[in-house]
Amino acid sequence: MRKQTHGIRGESSLPAGWRSCVRRCGIGIGALSICLLVGCSRGPASNEDEGAKTAVVAEVTVAKVERATISRSLSVSGTINARPNQDVRVSSLVAGRIAEMLVAEGEAVQKDQVLARIDDRPYRDQLQQAEATAQQAKAQLANARLARQREETLFGRGISARKEVEDARLQEKLGESAVQQGDAALALARLQLSRTEVRSPLAGTVVKRLLSAGEAVDGTAAQPIMQVANLSAVELFGNVPAEYLGRIRVGQKMEVTSDAFPEAKWEGRVVAVSPAVDASTNMGLVRIELPNPGAHLRYGMYLSVELPVETHEGALVVPQNAVYRNEEGSPLVYRVKGDTVEAVPVTRGIQSGNRVEVTGAVQPGDTVVADGGYGLPDGAHIKVKAGP
Repeated sequence: MRKQTHGIRGESSLPAGWRSCVRRCGIGIGALSICLLVGCSRGPASNEDEGAKTAVVAEVTVAKVERATISRSLSVSGTINARPNQDVRVSSLVAGRIAEMLVAEGEAVQKDQVLARIDDRPYRDQLQQAEATAQQAKAQLANARLARQREETLFGRGISARKEVEDARLQEKLGESAVQQGDAALALARLQLSRTEVRSPLAGTVVKRLLSAGEAVDGTAAQPIMQVANLSAVELFGNVPAEYLGRIRVGQKMEVTSDAFPEAKWEGRVVAVSPAVDASTNMGLVRIELPNPGAHLRYGMYLSVELPVETHEGALVVPQNAVYRNEEGSPLVYRVKGDTVEAVPVTRGIQSGNRVEVTGAVQPGDTVVADGGYGLPDGAHIKVKAGP
């Protein structure tokens, strides 16, 4: 009788080594075929990853490398003040009570315009007294002259003694002195009366009223009535660190803007650099003159200006966001070459606003990546975003 052989159908077509493996594992020929097909259909993992990298396209914006003049600026902050000799605290030159205030804060005044009046009644009385004294002295002088003439006539006739003549001449001299004193007292009384009108010593604007009508003044500079300043041109008093003072030159110009008046621009000019430094702060004073035709700049206003301390002409500049950092933290730009980018190491220079100076293997007119370049590998594919 023929012995029946138990095995897997179709395994006779396999090589001897595969047949024994099939018997031990109990795998059907169909399942084995599926495994072989699946295994052969997959390529190397590295080829698949490389294809995925190639397929990634970054969307970026671009900018041009340009030549331009760029400056390093120092921010100087300070307060607005009047120019020297154009700011005065006006005081009364006579003591008394303020009878009337004629101007208010913010009003424009002219030179010698009356700002306030002091009660003048006591000074009018003093003037009348001085006038009476002067008239009395003149009358006494006239009488002394007549007496001297009479004594000289009598002395010529031999009637009067020489001593009488000398006494008459002395009285005339004393009368002349009294007239001079009376005239001086009268002039002083008139001057004091005129000083009861407090006048502006310069043309400008009333910055501040320090007293009011009815208050008393002592007639000294220690008690000013109001402050007047000429603000047609002003000065910014700013403090600068000592290490920068040597880089600032008198006559240096800069453009000044203010957030309070975005439509206005002023051309500032350095007029003085302090030769001394404050030992406690290590800072020195810099005075910057600013024209103020529209009176936008107010007395005491706080203002900041950008003062150029270093300028490079013909420098290569790019937008600030076009400079990236590699893994070591070194700066680079991505130069566009067709639809790929090339990482180019650069050195940063002066930064001003949104522009930065770069030096390295870049040329004017090169196109570089602006936005969208973070993490791009060298040679990455890009797509430039269309403009708005």
